[in-house]
Amino acid sequence: MRIFKKALAAAAIALGLAAPAFAADDRPDIVVAVNGLPGSLESIEEMGNVAVRITYSMFDSLIRRDFLANDGGSSSKLVPSIAESWTKIDDRTMELKLREGIKFHNGEELTSDDVVFSLNPGRGHGYNPLVGAARRFMLTLSHVEPIDKYTVRIVSKEPDVLLDQRLAGYAMWIVNAKEYMLKGKEYFARHPVGTGPYKMDEWVDGEYVRLVAHDDYFGGKPTAKSITFKVVPEVSARIAGLVSGEYDIIVNVPPDQVPVLKGYKDVKVSSVVLDNTHMLVFFNNGPLKDKRVRQALSLSIDRALLREALWENKNFTPNGHQLPSYVMYIKDYPEFEYNPDKARELLKEAGYNGEEIVYKLPLNYYLLSMEAAQAMQQMWKDVGLNVKLEPVENWSQVTDKNGTVNIRPWSNTHRMPDPIGSFVPQWGKDSEVQNNKDVEARSWKAPAEFNELQDTIVSATDMEVRQDAYRKALDIWMDEAPGTMLYNPLETYAMKASVHWRPVSLYYMDFRPYNLTIDGKTN
Repeated sequence: MRIFKKALAAAAIALGLAAPAFAADDRPDIVVAVNGLPGSLESIEEMGNVAVRITYSMFDSLIRRDFLANDGGSSSKLVPSIAESWTKIDDRTMELKLREGIKFHNGEELTSDDVVFSLNPGRGHGYNPLVGAARRFMLTLSHVEPIDKYTVRIVSKEPDVLLDQRLAGYAMWIVNAKEYMLKGKEYFARHPVGTGPYKMDEWVDGEYVRLVAHDDYFGGKPTAKSITFKVVPEVSARIAGLVSGEYDIIVNVPPDQVPVLKGYKDVKVSSVVLDNTHMLVFFNNGPLKDKRVRQALSLSIDRALLREALWENKNFTPNGHQLPSYVMYIKDYPEFEYNPDKARELLKEAGYNGEEIVYKLPLNYYLLSMEAAQAMQQMWKDVGLNVKLEPVENWSQVTDKNGTVNIRPWSNTHRMPDPIGSFVPQWGKDSEVQNNKDVEARSWKAPAEFNELQDTIVSATDMEVRQDAYRKALDIWMDEAPGTMLYNPLETYAMKASVHWRPVSLYYMDFRPYNLTIDGKTN
């Protein structure tokens, strides 16, 4: 459109005519400095931290989780989105009435056919789906029935007590069926078409993704004319760009830089402890084949010291793979133990004799991950563990196919206030941890009982039965130690004082009109 306008104006001038008048759009162009970009914007292909901050404003789900309902960024309240209402028909079936007149980015109206396509087994959760990453989040879905143009019924394979929360979570974004089928998944991954307030404009690999306003958005006219996610890997460069006015918002600000930023009158800071836990994955290879070595790796980590040294004690470590916000929160579950003496005993029992353990981690992905790794390396050394750090540029170098990596970093996002929002999809039988495609020998060989308990967590309707199964599964996970938890990070954003935007407890960056206003600008 910009090129068309410039060409038309030039032609008019060449003919001696007055240049055509176009309505002025004085909305701001927002630039967000980020640490990295995803490889795909197909909404269910990449759902990591750097992807969902972009896709959340490009796509809508049938039901939306209103994180800001209590203005704390972590509410589990559900509100209408693409669906204006929903009714549970029975314990396996939900009927949803779609809003009429919702427009996709390509101008087409959303109908039940788009919902059926988006949530069909072949795309995301069947036996051999097009995008297998979605299966662990859609695992209870059976099929979607179109009742009429604006009504659908979603049927689960088994009772799903949290189907409404699931439909508001990851992997449930609705895409344009016609665009997807005509142009294919690979094209769609680079030129996605959703219903969200912002749509794709330009993508330059390694540099930026620019979105422009979707003015037909059913939630109101977007506040910004465009939003550009610009790659700025170094924290210092992000801060300098914000202070100079080049950037409007920056992400991943370390706690020790907050006082510096607060010293500028035109800058403000906003923080939230995420519903996301920084983790370590212990591969089932080399010395780590023995679970006593994996247990020793966990026992020798002083998490309290990490939180104090890196996060100024502004975050926390969960007691088990859970959050206090869970409906099934097990308050009396033991905390992760720090016990170097026990770690030494286990290593002696296992016959560990200083064999090298390789910890590969990508730079500039998880905030303070390198600093944490260096601190843990010393903690491991103190108990006799020989851990070598190998920082690399990107994730493809972390999950190599030679079986030489023993530890990698990870983060587990708690996508729903329940174990089926993280524990089940991240560590259950459909998880990557149990189904490592690079080197099968590195996959965790989970006990059969663990997977059976996970099935109970998913399908049981009695909350006491679910919670009992959850506790037993946690016990097995702690004993097997396929990984361990470090802490939930404090995510700090900084922005121009004129920008009014609130972060939420997931990595979503929500730029819908209700959550983004700019001083002196109206939409």
